[in-house]
Amino acid sequence: MIWFLIGYMWLFMHRPFEIYPMLGAIRFERLYVLLMTVLWFTVSKKEWTENRINAGLCGLGFVIFFSSLVSPYQSIMDNIATQEWFKIFYFYLLIMTSVKKESDLKKLTAGFTICFFIYMLHSYREFINGRGRFEMGIWRMMGVDVTLGHPNSFGVSICYAATMLLPFVTQLKKKWHWLFLLAYVLLSIRCVQLTGSRSSLITLLAFFTCITIASKHRLKAIPVVIILAPIAWLVIPDELKERYLSLLGSSDELKAGDAGIAGRTAGFWDGLRNFQTSPIWGIGLDCSHFITGFATHNLYGQVIGETGIAGITAFLFLLAAVTGNQLQVMNNYKELKAIGREEEALYAYRVSTATCMCYALLLFNGLASHNLDRYNLLWFGAFQGIALAILDEKMRKIKQAILRGIDPKTIDLSS
Repeated sequence: MIWFLIGYMWLFMHRPFEIYPMLGAIRFERLYVLLMTVLWFTVSKKEWTENRINAGLCGLGFVIFFSSLVSPYQSIMDNIATQEWFKIFYFYLLIMTSVKKESDLKKLTAGFTICFFIYMLHSYREFINGRGRFEMGIWRMMGVDVTLGHPNSFGVSICYAATMLLPFVTQLKKKWHWLFLLAYVLLSIRCVQLTGSRSSLITLLAFFTCITIASKHRLKAIPVVIILAPIAWLVIPDELKERYLSLLGSSDELKAGDAGIAGRTAGFWDGLRNFQTSPIWGIGLDCSHFITGFATHNLYGQVIGETGIAGITAFLFLLAAVTGNQLQVMNNYKELKAIGREEEALYAYRVSTATCMCYALLLFNGLASHNLDRYNLLWFGAFQGIALAILDEKMRKIKQAILRGIDPKTIDLSS
């Protein structure tokens, strides 16, 4: 089952049915999901992973469904954003019921990273061959797909996916593994550069800054970053440099930059006005454009205006669940470290930390993007919930060994 889950992640991110019309005509994605569901019912060993994040996402899902159901602006049957959210949620349920072993979670997270690398590489190849998007007066790189292929969306997708490199590093054993990691990082930076997305560039810089500061090798990493930063700037095309310099108010695009910031700020205030229209349930996911003519371009305006008080409560509970999971993971890691077995907890600890970093980037980038329906929100939540369950099981074995008078350093914690 794990390989079918990985296959669907590639299918969802790369979306070949949007690239090749024949696959779209035969509804390839639906056929794959149908096959995966049949295997889940008949072959897969199903066991529900209990975690507080389940309540958070189920609550958010209920609010999104009901707010779209009662929305006066669009029927739920026509609301593509809501339908897509529940497709992602269905996959979340498959992960939470199918993945129990640490070895399977390692395969799943590594599969995610490899699938996203292939998606980036294909997109970069298409850009080199002339496929892009002329927007804001510049030629911009975009994803090879349609749904998440817009330069801004593609850029932040790269930033969110990069967080899962944190646990991926723990699985690198051979020289070519490290070469793949280097290729992944360099390709990520290059793709973000070429998108011309200022918010993506800032988000990526924030991610690498946090990684560098948190690393125990920071004293070695900081000089490397200082040396590589000017090189990375030099390889950016001149027209894209002008766009990025607009953030500093030092280019001809300053007015355009101000307009972009104003648009994101307006999205927040539009959300408040939508909230006044329907304060309890909001106006429905992705329904803001029926009132303003534009999407919110602001996560906070989106949550407030499109899901109301119910959505605000559910979203805050979700964030609290992710935070609570991380605190529990940190406590388990600390206890395992105390008996000298931190290496066996390192992977799960980093999965949880990567999830928190992704959520932090989602919140940060939410100032300029309506990303409540991002698949990272659900998939990474599943990764964290399973990682915590794995650590809890290891702690249970440790405590049982202590009660029986067995040295906890000698017991097998593999799963």
